[in-house]
Order: sequence, then C-alpha cells, then structure tokens
Amino acid sequence: MEIESPPKASRPIAKWVAILLVLIGVIILLLWYFVFRDTSPADVNSQAAKEAREEALSAAEVNEVQNLDGVWIIDREIGVFDDACLTEVCGSSFVGFRIDEELVGIGGKTVVGRTPDISGQFTITGSEIISTVGGDRPTVTVDMTTLVTDDASRNNAIKRQAIETSQFPEASLVITQPIDFSSATDLEAGFTTEIVGDLTIHGVTQEELIEVTASFDGSRILVYGNLGPILLSDYEIEKPRSAVVLSVEDNALMEFQLFFKKLD
Repeated sequence: MEIESPPKASRPIAKWVAILLVLIGVIILLLWYFVFRDTSPADVNSQAAKEAREEALSAAEVNEVQNLDGVWIIDREIGVFDDACLTEVCGSSFVGFRIDEELVGIGGKTVVGRTPDISGQFTITGSEIISTVGGDRPTVTVDMTTLVTDDASRNNAIKRQAIETSQFPEASLVITQPIDFSSATDLEAGFTTEIVGDLTIHGVTQEELIEVTASFDGSRILVYGNLGPILLSDYEIEKPRSAVVLSVEDNALMEFQLFFKKLD
C-alpha cells in the first residue's frame, strides 16, 4: 500500500507556525529579562557581596596598621560605585534601602536605592570604639540627594515623594553607646555585635538597635549589615504615588557597607 505524502501547501504553513512559535518564545524571554526579571542587587549579607568586598580589598592600596588606637574615617576611594551597585554587587562604601513594590503589568519588584556619598569617623581606644576627639559621638552622615535606584523616573520621584530628599537632604546615625569588641578573638575573620544609635531619616530621629558585622584585614576596618524592617510611618514617610505603582510595602530595610581607614 502506498503512503501518501502531506499536501505541499501544508508544508509552508507548518514552517511559518514553527517560526511564529520561536518568535513568541524569544519575545517572552526578552520580556522576562528586561521587564519582569528582578534586577535588585545582592544584599550585603550574601556570598556575592562578600566576594565583591574581598575583590575590592585585594585591589586597594595596602597601608598596614600596627595599632588600632586612633581615629578612623570612611574610605570612599576603595572599590567603584557604578551601575552594577544597583543591579548586581558593589565593592565600595555605600548606604541604601530595599523595599518591595507591586507594579502595573509587571508584578512584584524589590527596589534598591544606594549612595556612596557618606562621611563619618570614630575613635578606637584599646578594645572600644568611643567618642571622637572633642567628645563628639561617632557619626555617619549620608548625602541623600545622591541616592539613586536603577530607574531615572524613580530617582526624580524620591526627591519630591516618600523620603523627599530635596526637603531632607541628609540622614545620619549617631552611635550613643561605646562599642566593646574585647571578646572578638579573630578580627580578620570578623565578629558580629549590636550597636545602639540615633537614626535620623526624613527629619525624624529614632533610637535603633542595629546588628553589624565587622572585621579588620590589617589595613582597613569593614563594617556591614542591615536594619529592618523599618516602618515608614515611624519616620513620617508616606508611600510614593505613581500611575504604574499598585502598592508599596509599609516597611523598608536599611543596608550599609562601610570601609574605614586610619587617619594619619
């Protein structure tokens, strides 16, 4: 019995259907990558962030410190703060926030804002971090006007909404109690402790208990960690409003990664 071949006219149709399916697949993949994919960078406690810090330290100029006693200031020259700090990892000093929002047609997204424009110092005496010269408490000050996310429209919006950086251009953390690290047995490996400080955001000051991880590689002191969830209402921050934003969480996470160098 002779088997009949499919009509020739059906072959081009099948070919175009296959091409169309491939195109649809490519479009779906591109939409996921550029629109729906979560592009938020790794948090400071992740392995990726740890590797970025190690790479930055290995590339930095080594200034061996024989004695921890003295004044330490934030090192803003180590690492590079660039677009990767907003979507991947970051090897520089920075302070920022993370908050979840729901976008029209996109869904859930973690929004991350960061700035490298930070200043601050503290004094070490023996195994304690104490007030600086002149009696001023250890303070970290943040220039909020340079806070950026991965979206230009959002960057403009936060100047007028939510944290309103145009009206409240500065945030700060003042350490109110000495930090004792005498129990740390291996400074290079690092240790975790809690600090008490007055955190000022959006013109409002609240006392906060913050868990930090610190280490010393012989040249620089590294301090990183996060605080949260922070209720926006505690700092009189209203949720941002936008046609594309369906909802925003009522709490955020503050994160920081700070390298300190000893003042000569």
